[in-house]
Amino acid sequence: MTNTSNTADTGSLQPPEVDFTALSPGQMIGRYEVVAVLGQGGFGITYRARDVQLGREVAIKEYLPYALAMRQDGSTVLPRTTKHAGDFDWGRERFVSEGRTLATLHGSPAIVHVFDFLEANGTAYIIMELLSGPTLEDRLKSVGKLGPEEVDGILWPLLDGLQQVHDAGFLHRDIKPANILLDAAGRPTLIDFGASRAAMAGRTTAMTAIFTPGYAAPEQMTSAKQGPATDIYGLSATLYHAITGKAPASSFDRMLDDTYEPLAQLRPPGFAPGLLAGIDAGLAVAARDRPQSIANWRPLLGLSAAPVADATVVMSQPSPPPTLRHVSTLGTTAPEASTRARGGLWLAIAGIMLAVLAGGGYYAIAMRGPDPEMVKARALTEQAEAARKQAEEEAAKLRAEAEQRQKAEQEAADRKRQEEAQAAERKKLEEETRQKIEAELAAQRQAEEEAKAKAEQEAADRRKAIEAARKAIEFVSGDFDHFGKTLMMIGLKDHPDEIRLQGVDIVDDPALRQLAVNALAAQPRHIKCRQTDRLTDGTPLYRCLITPLNAKAPLADIPDSERSDLALALVRAGLVLASCDAPRAYADAEDEARGRAQSLWGRVKVTEYKRRCSK
Repeated sequence: MTNTSNTADTGSLQPPEVDFTALSPGQMIGRYEVVAVLGQGGFGITYRARDVQLGREVAIKEYLPYALAMRQDGSTVLPRTTKHAGDFDWGRERFVSEGRTLATLHGSPAIVHVFDFLEANGTAYIIMELLSGPTLEDRLKSVGKLGPEEVDGILWPLLDGLQQVHDAGFLHRDIKPANILLDAAGRPTLIDFGASRAAMAGRTTAMTAIFTPGYAAPEQMTSAKQGPATDIYGLSATLYHAITGKAPASSFDRMLDDTYEPLAQLRPPGFAPGLLAGIDAGLAVAARDRPQSIANWRPLLGLSAAPVADATVVMSQPSPPPTLRHVSTLGTTAPEASTRARGGLWLAIAGIMLAVLAGGGYYAIAMRGPDPEMVKARALTEQAEAARKQAEEEAAKLRAEAEQRQKAEQEAADRKRQEEAQAAERKKLEEETRQKIEAELAAQRQAEEEAKAKAEQEAADRRKAIEAARKAIEFVSGDFDHFGKTLMMIGLKDHPDEIRLQGVDIVDDPALRQLAVNALAAQPRHIKCRQTDRLTDGTPLYRCLITPLNAKAPLADIPDSERSDLALALVRAGLVLASCDAPRAYADAEDEARGRAQSLWGRVKVTEYKRRCSK
């Protein structure tokens, strides 16, 4: 099943190719960030976007009629020429009006929700709910046709939504299976309203009205007035397709040669006859023969049986009484009704003439001239008929005048209500705009404060990390693991690098090294080191304190005051030399170890080692 999102008029104005570019992902339209292009056509582009303030995805419809305008500098929309500027501006106003009207229908069932509308980049945008899922067209391609329950699930929600659209003075004008999205439960949503698109097509020759054959009403192909009956035709054609598996013939072809097969005759199983008759009525070629509003259409669609008209005209007794059906304006055109009425009249006259000839033969045989009483009666009858006709004409004239006055009063009242509604709408729009600006400013201030707080926190975190890294280098601790290449280098468990002791010099003597290794390996010892200096090459030097021999665990908790200086202990044991710049305590310990001829000093000459510090 194909996933489809609500897109921009891709089926209503379809040029052979589009000579403008869409906004790029990442560009901003107000507070909305463009994510991708959902679709584009001759009237504009629809984007998938993200509301950065509310954190939700939306669909944005951009007004960009390819025949009148183009994009410049990657964002700004401009009329192609000064000649097109007037039509471009006029269409943009209609587009904004369309968005404003749809925004008021936010709670309408089965109608795509409009969240916002705005003007930017020299053009206008409508922000809508982002929908996904298959269209009714996809569904019909997959299954062929729908059953009664599925049709009911689509019809009644669409009627509820369309009635509110029409009550708002708005038309969809492009109802077809491709413009109805279905959710997982089969509930419909009507998308791609085209009121401003149709208005543009009627204003400028640069925009060509392209309709969908089979679903467009005849008046959409001419300059005839359109109304709710236009949408009723499109919805009826859509339902016809859903029930039969194919769209009805183009209304243009039907005007020339109507081959339409009524559902009331096809009688698809499971469907109520009233519903079938209602769809047939909605597909009447002449707009005046269709239901004129959703409210008038509902009762007919809800009937359990098809309506039957049985008014008759009785002819003369000698022949069987012919029956003339009363022709409903929902299904029969005016010329057909007139033709049937004239035929019934001539049949009635013929019957009366037969009765006169059968009963009045005596006058034709016995009398040679007209009967004076008959002449008088005929004259009186003619006078009465003339008076009756005159009275009917005068009554009709009075009715027409009364209807005209009532119509004028109604139009005046409607204009007044419309002006009041427009004034209220302007006031409401101004208030909403003011509130929106205030909300955006407040959100901007909050965002700035949050950004400042975030920057301060990040700076504090960096300082903390630097201090932690410094301390990690300055202080090292752990259990003794090994000596390095010399006794001045030691390694700690779980520490990646060896550290160098401060205050001692290298003595490359394997026997001394083994003594030191044995001394520290006799029992686990814990070492705590602190950086005290650096060599000229940058190598850090550490003063390390080691736990005393036979200390009780836990070794890491033994205080520094009870620990020994490791380098000093090595010097005192005669295992290493004190460096020339070592503290005085190291030199004293070395002299003491030399005096006892301990380790190193029992095998070397003193003068050899003292000479190194006299240079």
